[in-house]
Amino acid sequence: MNKVDKLKKKLEYAFEEKDYYEAHQIYRTIYYRSITGEVFQELLELLFEGSMKLIEVNEYTSAIDLAELYVDTLIKSNTPVTNAVLENIYQLLSKLPSRLEADTTKDSNNVDRRNKLLNLAVKWSMQVSEKRFHRAKGHPALHFQLAKLLWSEKNWPAARTHFLLADQPEKFAEFLIDLHTGCAFQSEYDLFIAQAVLQVLCQRKVKVANVLFQSYTAKHPQIQSEPPYKSPLLNFIWLLLMAISLRNLAYFTELISKYRPTIDRDPNYIGYLDKIGQLFFGLPPPQKKDGGGLFQNLMKGLISKPGENSDGPSTNDLFSSDDDEDMSAYADADDESFMTASSSADALNQEGSTSNTPVKEPQSKRSKPEKMNVDLDLD
Repeated sequence: MNKVDKLKKKLEYAFEEKDYYEAHQIYRTIYYRSITGEVFQELLELLFEGSMKLIEVNEYTSAIDLAELYVDTLIKSNTPVTNAVLENIYQLLSKLPSRLEADTTKDSNNVDRRNKLLNLAVKWSMQVSEKRFHRAKGHPALHFQLAKLLWSEKNWPAARTHFLLADQPEKFAEFLIDLHTGCAFQSEYDLFIAQAVLQVLCQRKVKVANVLFQSYTAKHPQIQSEPPYKSPLLNFIWLLLMAISLRNLAYFTELISKYRPTIDRDPNYIGYLDKIGQLFFGLPPPQKKDGGGLFQNLMKGLISKPGENSDGPSTNDLFSSDDDEDMSAYADADDESFMTASSSADALNQEGSTSNTPVKEPQSKRSKPEKMNVDLDLD
């Protein structure tokens, strides 16, 4: 019997005697010896089972420690992202409490005890991912698991951040509808989807952005219609997605000019649109010394006038070989369909005002909206 087997025997005895402190220390000893000997698979199974056992007996501090060692072993062993590993991580995070009893005291910090575990999991998925974007932000399958968990816990800001990186647009749309209907004013229904679509486009994920927009507008109880929409902001996003599919710089210019009052509803939109202009239409980055950004580029004539044939750079020039998007999948739109869509949106926009008419809501059903400006790294 080798040393690790002897330790496992002691481990069984410690659980029989309910000596959970001793059991925790034995797990840590096995961890260090197995890491030194590079016996990873057996160690992973042991740490996961150990953490789950300690959870069952409410030894949460020790369970969190073993869970962190489990993910640390994933990192050290370069274990690839698989459904089985993702399920283990989800099980650990879902069963571990975000707060311990000691955290409820007046002087304790209101911090989720699982944060280190969550961050380690993202670090692991970044390390073992093959695609460039996943190496920078983490694997989308992991982000989806984290988003679902945090959504179930009503941790809206954190869940939203992970949905942005999860590549699950239909579920993201359901989440945004749940978030809006539960936490915000009825009249803000278009703001929630607009910001999300713009942020997804800043990740160069055109297909995800299209499906996200279509799912949200089809399922949201205040919309549930085909374009054009009653909301000018929704019409702007609809036409923007069409302009991106055409890669027509002139249409992008026209939209920015025509919908300027709508764009001004949120000061973050300009930054997103500036990045979108660079990614899809070949706009130069804003010069800090000039300070004009996107609108200064328009005024200087760096973009063609509406109606001119200016398609911008090819997709191959803008995207690396490991990007997910197949832009040819959005080539069904043409100039005529864009102009027709734009005209139909104009007619509907003119029935109201340049911004949304607020929806009348009973005061008893209103809840103070939660500020949801997630700072997504656009670079």
